[in-house]
Amino acid sequence: MTTYPRLLPPTNWADINFRLERSISHSRSGNRLTNVVEYADPLWMVTLKTIPIRREDYTEIEAWWHSLRGGLRTIEFFHPALPSPRAHLKDMGPAQTVGTVAAVVNSGTVSATGLAASLIISRGDYVTFFNGTHHVGQVTDTAGAGTTRTIEFEPAFPPGSVFAGAEVYFDRASLIMRPVAGSFQKSGDILFQQATFDLIESRI
Repeated sequence: MTTYPRLLPPTNWADINFRLERSISHSRSGNRLTNVVEYADPLWMVTLKTIPIRREDYTEIEAWWHSLRGGLRTIEFFHPALPSPRAHLKDMGPAQTVGTVAAVVNSGTVSATGLAASLIISRGDYVTFFNGTHHVGQVTDTAGAGTTRTIEFEPAFPPGSVFAGAEVYFDRASLIMRPVAGSFQKSGDILFQQATFDLIESRI
């Protein structure tokens, strides 16, 4: 029987728009000052669109979507086009070693140890920190060599979270997501159809 969180349905994708959404307000005041406030935690969203597929294959994806009950059930999302750091797309071995957060320098910087010495981390790569919940960050800078690296990333850890000792994954960086109710759309003709839908990050 099906277990949750589910994975994405097996298909080919025409577009994958994985993006970080921030809740920011700007208000102007005197002397040309602008007040900038982040009023909610940043979170990841993704819009996925299949290639044109036969009607019978489309109905399988439609059934997968219905099984999630409009967001009551969850998905473990792996970016289909970015399974590992871009330096290792042809050799994923170094990215498959699981590291550990040795120290949290600040909420957006960690010292990670236990990594493969040959791992190449580039700006723009994704990393998952797992301490019972998933936190995906996009690498903004990195330093060090060998099995210990300093990694800066966005978004930062949520306030009050404890990620010291968390596991560090570069292979198939993942997070828990839920469907955005009402986002599923169908396009195409009677023979070949495309499905488009949105997912939003969920801590639980």
